[in-house]
Amino acid sequence: MKSKLFECFETGDHPGRVIMTDDPLRAKMLAAHHLENAVPILEQGGLMVYFGSYKQISIALVSTGFDPGITLEYIHGAKKAGVTEILYIGECVSASRCLALRTVILADCGHAGLRERARSAASQYSIPVTIRPVLLRANTAPGFDGAADGITEEIYAHAGENGVAALSVLTVSENIATDEKMEEHERRSRLYSAARLVFETAALA
Repeated sequence: MKSKLFECFETGDHPGRVIMTDDPLRAKMLAAHHLENAVPILEQGGLMVYFGSYKQISIALVSTGFDPGITLEYIHGAKKAGVTEILYIGECVSASRCLALRTVILADCGHAGLRERARSAASQYSIPVTIRPVLLRANTAPGFDGAADGITEEIYAHAGENGVAALSVLTVSENIATDEKMEEHERRSRLYSAARLVFETAALA
């Protein structure tokens, strides 16, 4: 199943800008509502690849499923396919009362140029964002005002090793300090602000 994903690299026209997520249902929603002229390149289980555009910028929209290993293998092969940047859209857990549900986070330590483009897009379209550290596991230490997800740190490490710019854009879907959670359907379909942000960031020159 892994090898099937990498057939998209053999088409010879893989876009250099990639929007990536783990959830295939989220990928379908993003393709339906944001990606123009979307062409399905692969649809197999949790693995999906669409080629299309946004504001005349060619974009690949990729779901790598819920296996972090496949995400990292994709990044490893992306450079050879001409990929220059990856914008990851996902969700995270907060242990801080300062980060309420639905807060959009630009994960710290991502590519500086992408981060500045995201901040510019956020300002232009009045999308509230905050830059915070994102760890692999929730940190409940007093004073920690970051969040946790299962892949951002590894995306940054592998992208850096392979010469690909990467930025993780996350929405707080659970706050363990306040014992609040977004409903499952909302986690998949209503990350509107983050979705708009990643596409506008991808479209910026």
